[in-house]
Amino acid sequence: MKAVLDMLDLQGIGRIVVGDAADGLSRIVEPVVVIDSREVQEGGIFVALEGERTDGHRYIDDVFAKGASLAVVSEAWYASHGQKDGAAGRRSYLIVDDTVRGLQQMAAAYRRSFTIPVFAVGGSNGKTTTKELIASVLGVGFKVHMSRGNRNNHLGVPLTLLQMKRDTEIAVVEMGINHPGEMELLASIAMPTHGLLTNIGHEHLEFLHDLQGVAAAETRLYEYLNGHGGVCFVNADDPWLLSAASKLERAVLYGLNGCGEGVPHAESAALDPFGRPSFMLCLSQACESVTLSLTGRHNVVNALAAAAAGSYLGLSLREIKEGLENMIPATGWKRLEFQEAGGVMIVNDTYNANPDSMRLAIDLLCDLQCSGRKIAVLGDMLELGSSAELEHEKTGRYIQQSGIDLLFTFGDLSKHFSTGNASRSCGHFESREALASALGDVVASGDAVLFKGSRGMKLEEVADALNHERSTL
Repeated sequence: MKAVLDMLDLQGIGRIVVGDAADGLSRIVEPVVVIDSREVQEGGIFVALEGERTDGHRYIDDVFAKGASLAVVSEAWYASHGQKDGAAGRRSYLIVDDTVRGLQQMAAAYRRSFTIPVFAVGGSNGKTTTKELIASVLGVGFKVHMSRGNRNNHLGVPLTLLQMKRDTEIAVVEMGINHPGEMELLASIAMPTHGLLTNIGHEHLEFLHDLQGVAAAETRLYEYLNGHGGVCFVNADDPWLLSAASKLERAVLYGLNGCGEGVPHAESAALDPFGRPSFMLCLSQACESVTLSLTGRHNVVNALAAAAAGSYLGLSLREIKEGLENMIPATGWKRLEFQEAGGVMIVNDTYNANPDSMRLAIDLLCDLQCSGRKIAVLGDMLELGSSAELEHEKTGRYIQQSGIDLLFTFGDLSKHFSTGNASRSCGHFESREALASALGDVVASGDAVLFKGSRGMKLEEVADALNHERSTL
C-alpha cells in the first residue's frame, strides 16, 4: 500500500523491541521520521545519529517524552542503555548496527511503497535551481514532492523520500555527491525512474581529483537509470554528458542551440538590468517567450532542463512557460540574490563556489547594467584539493580578461585572484570586519557589488554589513 511502513519493513532493517505502543507499529501510514529531537511529533520516529558535535542517543528520553512511537538506535547503545525499559516499558526500539544505514533502509522501504515517477537531479552546478524549476514546471500538472533546501546527501535524500505523502504523484529529489560511490548509494535509496545531470564541472576535486573523476562519479546516475529502464535527460551542451549519453538506451536531449527536431532550445536570450534572463522557449516548432525570476544567463539552460522534463511528461508549451515563470527564489536563497541598498546593487552569491560557478558569477556582474563600477568581493573556493592554487590562479586570469572594475579578496587562497589584477585590487583581507570596513569606504551609489565564495567563507556577513550600512544612509 502507498505511503506505508509496516512491521515486515522494520523487521527487514533491524531487531524490534516493542513496548506499549506495539500496535501502532504494525502499519505506519505517512510516517514522520526525524533526526533532530526538537522536531519529534506525537507518534513519530526518531533516528539517533552519532555526529561530530553530538550523539542523538543522548536525547532518547526527550523524544519518548514528546510522544515518539519508535526510536532507531544502535546495537551498542541498546546493549548498555536500552534494555532496562525495553519490551516491558512504554518504549519501542528498532535496533540496528548502523543508524545511518538504518535510516537509508527505512527510506528505501518506504520508497518501494510508491509506484510513481521519481526524478533525480545531480550534477556539478545548478542542482538546486534546476530541481526547483523542474518541480515548478511539473507542479502545473501534478502533485509534486521535492527536496527542501540543500537536503541532497546521504541523510537528506532518505529524509526527503520519507516525507512523501499519499497524494504525491511525482517526487523530485536532488542528489549531491563529493566522493566516488556516493551516487550509486543515493540511487539505490531513491530508485529514480527519471534523472538529470546539470553539467560536469570543477566540484569537490579534493576527492574527485579532476573533471574525468567528476564525470565518472556523477554519470553513475545514468548507469543506474540505464540498467533499470529509466529515462535520462541530457544537457547536450556539456561534452562530458553528451559523450556519456551515447551509451544510453533512453536519452532525452536539450540544449541552448537545439539538438534536433522537437528538442527544447532557446532563442534570443537577453538579460534585464537586474540580470534576469528572457528568451524564446522553442519546442516542436512552436515558441513561447519566457522571463525568469532567477538571475544569470546560465539559468536559461537550467530552464531548458525543466522544459524537457515537462514536455516528456505530457505538459504543453504554455504549461511549461507557466511553471518556469512561477518559480520565484525564496528569501535567503544566496544564489545570485539581488538587493538594492542606498543606490547600490548587491549581488549575494555566497551559498557556495567552485571555478565554474565563480566564472558564471563574474560573467553576470559584467553583464549587469549599472551607472557606477562593477565590484567583485571574492573568497576562497574550498574542497579543490591539490588543484586549489592552480584553479585560483586560473580564475585570476579570467578576472584579468573581464570587465570588473574593482576587486576585494578574502581568505588564504583568494590572494591568487589578484594575479595580474594589481590595477583592480583594493586589497586582500584576513578578517571579515576589515573587509567590510574597507568596502564601505569605497562603494558609492550606482555601483554593483558581487559577493562570491565557498560556504565556509561566510561572505554573506560582509554582504549583510554593506546592505545595513547603505540602507541607513
